[in-house]
Amino acid sequence: MLVEVILKGLHSLVDFSFIKEMLIGAREVYFTSPEVNSLITFNNVKRIINSNNYVDFVINTDCLQIKNKIVPKVFINVGRNNEEIEILLFFDSKDLKESSQKMNINIIKNWTNEFQKLYNFEYYICQMDNADEEEYYFDINGNGRLYDKLSP
Repeated sequence: MLVEVILKGLHSLVDFSFIKEMLIGAREVYFTSPEVNSLITFNNVKRIINSNNYVDFVINTDCLQIKNKIVPKVFINVGRNNEEIEILLFFDSKDLKESSQKMNINIIKNWTNEFQKLYNFEYYICQMDNADEEEYYFDINGNGRLYDKLSP
């Protein structure tokens, strides 16, 4: 089951140290905006995010750790649009390998809540791939209508 986890916050408040972990073992990292020809290190990424009003940064990894589980084939997009920061994580929740989809989503929910607090994001949502505004499993305010449809 493909899911999108989206976290939103303000550039002045978000702690970008999470990027350092996400770069470890990443199989692909690049900026689509601005174009960057220098080596992509954590310090360079942080400098570029801080010095540009519009940033689009991509990480593809097989090493995202969610609650002591390694999730493969994760697409991560970090975007900045003036003061707004948005992170999108796209992956298959089945890769958490729990006995039910509800358990997989619960693990994602707990991890997202901790991530949001640790790195100072203001909002998060977990939704199905290409969801409309009512098709979500949970957000910062609680469970969405899709959560109750998950098998226990």
